[in-house]
Amino acid sequence: MSSCIISNQVGMARGLAAPTHAFSVARVAKNSSAVFGLHQTRAIQSRRSSLKPTIASAATVGAATGGVQGDMLEPSTANNPIVRIVALAATVAAAAYSTSFLPAAAVGFVHMLAFGMWFGTLGWTSFIFGIVAFRNLPRQTFGKLQAKLFPKYFTVSAAAPALLLATLHFLTNGAPPTKEMTLLGISLGASLMNLFFTEPAATKVMFQRYEMENQAAAIRDEAQIKMLAKQFGKWHGISSLLNLIVLICAVGHAYYLGGLLA
Repeated sequence: MSSCIISNQVGMARGLAAPTHAFSVARVAKNSSAVFGLHQTRAIQSRRSSLKPTIASAATVGAATGGVQGDMLEPSTANNPIVRIVALAATVAAAAYSTSFLPAAAVGFVHMLAFGMWFGTLGWTSFIFGIVAFRNLPRQTFGKLQAKLFPKYFTVSAAAPALLLATLHFLTNGAPPTKEMTLLGISLGASLMNLFFTEPAATKVMFQRYEMENQAAAIRDEAQIKMLAKQFGKWHGISSLLNLIVLICAVGHAYYLGGLLA
């Protein structure tokens, strides 16, 4: 009987002790979680505080360098008409006197090299780079990038056919095919139009539009912005048409060169 009573008392003691132990463990876990959460909150607040000077300094640098609303890009050296004329003249002169110190095979190599660079530049810029950049860059960033790229692109588009005309003349003993000379001449004229007229005009209107778009809403002239957008669309359309003409001429000359290899 006494052993039964003792067993019951031990069982009751264990029954009472188990919930108390579980409650203690749960309470410790809860307190630990709260302390850990407090440490995390303090760590996040500390990180935010440390980032504030960095953000402020970045904003200061952005304001000092113009940022989105600052001064627009300065014209590059390639945008200078005198530089363009000198570069083209030097290219034509080098090609014209090439046979004086180079054999015909070397002149042919120069012709193929110029054509490869010309055709590759046209294809890459028109069908790959331009499309990818347009789809993935903010509009103004894309426009500023193109303003730097196009002068160089149109310089290549003009210099290459000029070099091709000169080398083709000597490779055919002064009697080049009329069709090929016509194609290369048209491409040269279209590229010069883009280089000296349409691209500078389109870029000028584009930057005027960006400058007005970046003004405060209270003083922004929406009607003027729409007018500039329309003007830009006109110049851009002309430039795209001229570029398409150059590309067609390049494909035509590629067909001619392929016929020579057949």
